[in-house]
Amino acid sequence: MRDANAPLTLLACVGNSDLTLDGAFLVTREHRGSAPSFRDRTRELLASAAGLSERLDAPLLRPLLTWARERPGAQLLRVVLLATDQDPPHQQDTVFAAQLLARWLTERFTSTGDRIEVIVRTLRANPADYDQMYRAIGQVLRQLAPATAGPVLVSLTAGTPAMTFALTVHALDRFGSECSFVYLPRNSQRPQELRLRRLLQRAASLADARRELERGEFGRAALLLQQAGVPRSIWRLAEAADHRVAYHFEEAQSSARQALRDPRTRPLAQEFLRELDELATAQRILQEKGGNEPVPRACEPLLAEMVANLRLVWQQEREADFLARLYRFHEMMLRWLVEEQLGAPVHTATGEATPAFRNWWRSRPELQRQAAARNLNPERITRPLLDFLLASIPAVRRDREILAQLNRLTQFRSQTFVGHGFLGVRRDDILALYRERAGPNADPMQDIEHLARRLQLGSQADWPERLRDALLQLLDQWETEQH
Repeated sequence: MRDANAPLTLLACVGNSDLTLDGAFLVTREHRGSAPSFRDRTRELLASAAGLSERLDAPLLRPLLTWARERPGAQLLRVVLLATDQDPPHQQDTVFAAQLLARWLTERFTSTGDRIEVIVRTLRANPADYDQMYRAIGQVLRQLAPATAGPVLVSLTAGTPAMTFALTVHALDRFGSECSFVYLPRNSQRPQELRLRRLLQRAASLADARRELERGEFGRAALLLQQAGVPRSIWRLAEAADHRVAYHFEEAQSSARQALRDPRTRPLAQEFLRELDELATAQRILQEKGGNEPVPRACEPLLAEMVANLRLVWQQEREADFLARLYRFHEMMLRWLVEEQLGAPVHTATGEATPAFRNWWRSRPELQRQAAARNLNPERITRPLLDFLLASIPAVRRDREILAQLNRLTQFRSQTFVGHGFLGVRRDDILALYRERAGPNADPMQDIEHLARRLQLGSQADWPERLRDALLQLLDQWETEQH
């Protein structure tokens, strides 16, 4: 919370046009012969400052301070002047001009009852060198930031382009939303408060949001989009996608409904909600009928959702998350194939065979003999049992091969910290293990995509990519409207 008694700070670079004597600028653009340089002239004036108060003026700073003290809550003014003092000294250095200004401003404004503190900070760097100014001003603002609790005004009126550039970047970085940028137009006594901070922050947030969207990091993108001030409907859709990736379908529905109110996002939200309804229906059918009868159609949207999840985390290089989700996909795929090909009700929430499966099993004595020879227990719906049931179906031979290869990774999962062990997970480990059996160029995600395509799991498996592209297009349109 902002301290009500915190000072209003004005940051300003001191340039050669910041000081006049008897209405004339002190700067000499083309220094020749014995004429004193700006540095020497201001040093002489500083040494003999007595009686100069009425002759001096600060044509750039005075209007800024007059305007600043009129702002609400500006009970105490803190002025920080940034001046150059190069090594070796340069004829245009402003260090003595800044000290002269500090003395004059203090006398001028305290005489009218204002509370003002003027601080001079020297920059021992070339004011025309962007790299040097970036480092020098950054160091000064790092020192100032801990003691600067209130609002900050940043003047972009004086100083070289390198100085104002560095001041803009570092002020935004150090003071964030507390800083405002001001500029005094030529021949004006009224500064203009710029929208620069908001525009820069928005541009940075939008750029970061785009990168997060392209990576499928919908949660991070939603927060950045909200900070950038984009329409609520757009960031709500990104938020809904984040909930969906986490299988928080009710929260995803709630966020997506917020996007129905905006004509720009309504078609996207309607399609998104339709897919969520399909997932909710599939879950309900599995809960109500699964295990009592084969329900392969109910499994398909859930499998498609798993493919979308697997692709997303694989692209994001979240290998441990990939293994955790692969474990569920592998088992669900086996159950779906058995129910779709054999009509056996193998869905179970506990792993125990249901009465419906026992009835199906009892009517197949040949399978019973083969299972007994392999020491398989039909009372437990395990992966080995499911694979055994598929062994006699030539049409799924390639699918079984891929699932067997993926099973190596589900076994590896149990040794990692997302299973029963403490092994870390690297992509190289996953690929090396997978390729021991699948071949030197095999890729687990490509094989999962093969299963999804061959078994026609539907376009729902592509929803993250579709939504990402649509949100990026909406952002482009919105930005165009803003300009």
